[in-house]
Amino acid sequence: MYYSLEPNREYPHQSVFEALFEGETTVPGDKKLLIDSDNPENYLTRDALKRDILLFAQGLKDKFDFRSGDILAICAPNHLDCPIALHGPTVIGAITACIQSEEGSKNILKDMSIAKPKLVIAHKETLQDIKFAANSLGLEDTRILLFGNEAINGIKPFRDVLMNHSTLATPIRFTPSELKTLPAYLYYTSGTTGPKKAVVITNAIVNAIFYTRAPWITPGVRFLSYGSNAHCSSLIISLSGCIRDGTEVYIMKSFTLKRMCEAVQRYKIHSLVIHPWVASALAKELFVENYDLSSLHASFSVGSALDPMTVVQFKKRFGITLCTLYGMTECISSFVGSSVAMERGSLGTLSPGFEAKIIDEDNKEFALLEVTEGSVGELCIKSHSITPGYYNNHEATAALIDKDGFLHSGDIFRVDPQGYFYYVGRQKDMIKYYSYQISPSDIEDILISHPYISECCVVGFYSSKISTEVPKAFVVVAPSQRDFITANELRAYADDRLPDQMHLRGGVILIDSLPRSAVGKVLRNSLRHQMGQRTVNAN
Repeated sequence: MYYSLEPNREYPHQSVFEALFEGETTVPGDKKLLIDSDNPENYLTRDALKRDILLFAQGLKDKFDFRSGDILAICAPNHLDCPIALHGPTVIGAITACIQSEEGSKNILKDMSIAKPKLVIAHKETLQDIKFAANSLGLEDTRILLFGNEAINGIKPFRDVLMNHSTLATPIRFTPSELKTLPAYLYYTSGTTGPKKAVVITNAIVNAIFYTRAPWITPGVRFLSYGSNAHCSSLIISLSGCIRDGTEVYIMKSFTLKRMCEAVQRYKIHSLVIHPWVASALAKELFVENYDLSSLHASFSVGSALDPMTVVQFKKRFGITLCTLYGMTECISSFVGSSVAMERGSLGTLSPGFEAKIIDEDNKEFALLEVTEGSVGELCIKSHSITPGYYNNHEATAALIDKDGFLHSGDIFRVDPQGYFYYVGRQKDMIKYYSYQISPSDIEDILISHPYISECCVVGFYSSKISTEVPKAFVVVAPSQRDFITANELRAYADDRLPDQMHLRGGVILIDSLPRSAVGKVLRNSLRHQMGQRTVNAN
C-alpha cells in the first residue's frame, strides 16, 4: 500500500458555489475573471458572475420548475457564459450534464439518453443536432435554449428566458453527507474503451481538490483556456479553480495552433493547459518561432501520456518544464507533479489524502495481490476525490470501485522506492508479442524523438503469419518535413533504438492526422478500423 508523502489537509464542508464566492477568497468583486479572447471588452467580473449564477438558478425554478435532482444539459462550443449555466443548477440541488458538442447527433442522443435532461442549452452551431436528440427523447423545442443573444427559429437565448428578472436564488446549504453523495455535475467518459458512461462529480470532490493542491495559477496570472468546457479538467481548472484563485481566464471559442499563439502573444498569457499533441506541435513547428511567447512561465499537459522527448524539446524552446496532470474523469488530481518528477519521467507522488496500490494482473482471478516496488501493474486509488460512480449504472460502478473503496484505473504503473509513480500504459492498449507485454508508449517515445515527427500512435495487430500481435505505428510528419522522410526510414530509426521484441513488425503508416475524441484522446480503435482489419502480415 502506498500513501501520500504529504499530510492530509482539512477542508470545510461546502458546495462549489460557497467555495467560489463565500469561502476564504480575497478576490475583489470587480476583478475580471472570464474574458472573451476574441473580444476582450466582453468579460465577467467576480460579482457579475456570482449574480448571474443566482439569477440563472432562480430562473430554472420559476420558468421550468427545477427541483433537486433535475438535470440541465449543456451542449455547445466554449462560450463566456458557460460557467453561469454550469454552476447555476447546482446552487438549487439540480445537476449539470456536460455533453460534447463535436460528436454529432447520434452520439449526442446517446449522451442525452443517459442523463434524460429536463432542459438543454445549445448554441447555434449545435442546434440542429440538439433538436434531433431532444425531439427523439420527447423534449419539445421549448425545452431548448441558446447561448448568445440571437433567437433562431423560435429557440430563445437563455438570458432572455432565465435571467429576465431580479430575484436571486437562495443557495441550498447541503449536509456533509449530501455534499459527498448527491450528483452536482455529469461528465462523460471518452468511450475509447467501451460504451460511454456519465461520471458523477459531487460538490465534495471539487471542494476536496481545492484544498489538496496549491492554486492552479497564482492570482495576477493570465491563463488561456482552449479545451472543451465539456471536459472535466475545464470544470476543475478554468471554470472553478481559476475563479476561486482570482486568475484571469481568456476563453477561446475555437482552436487552432496559430490562434493560440496569437492569443498568447496578444494577451501576454502566463500559463496554458494543453494536450500532448499541442505540446509537441508547440515544441517542433517552425512557424511558432514567429510569435513572441516569452510570457509563458507555466504549462501543464492533460488528456493522455506525455512523452519525455516532448518535455525536453518544450523546455529547450520555452525555458519551462511542462508538467503532466494525470487523472481520469473518475479520479481527478491523483498526483503532486513537479519539475523534479518530470525530469525523472514520473507523474509525481500521491496527492494529500490519497492511497494507492498496484495490482498484479496475473493474480487477479485468484487473489488481488499487491506487487512489490518497481513491479508493473494496475493502479488502484482511494481518496475523497474519486467519483461515487456512474450515473444510473450500478453494474459499471461495481466494476470500477471494489469493496474496499479502491477505484481500478485500468492504467499500468510502477512505483520507485521514493514513492514516485510512473505511467506505463493503458491496460487495454498493451501489445502481447509472444510472452512479452509491450507498452505502446515505449515505442512512441522513441518515434517522437525524431525531429520530423509531430505525433504518433502505436497499435497492436494480430499477425496470422507468426500467430501473435505485432506493433504497427501511425505517424504524422510535420508539414514542413513531409518531403524529406519515408515510412521505411522512420521504421529503421525506431527499430535501431528498440529491443527486438518492440520492433515495428507491423510497419509504419504515414497519415495526415490522428483520429481523436472531442477531448483530444487518440482513437486507437479507429486506426484499426481504418486498416480494414485487425490482422497484418509481420515483416
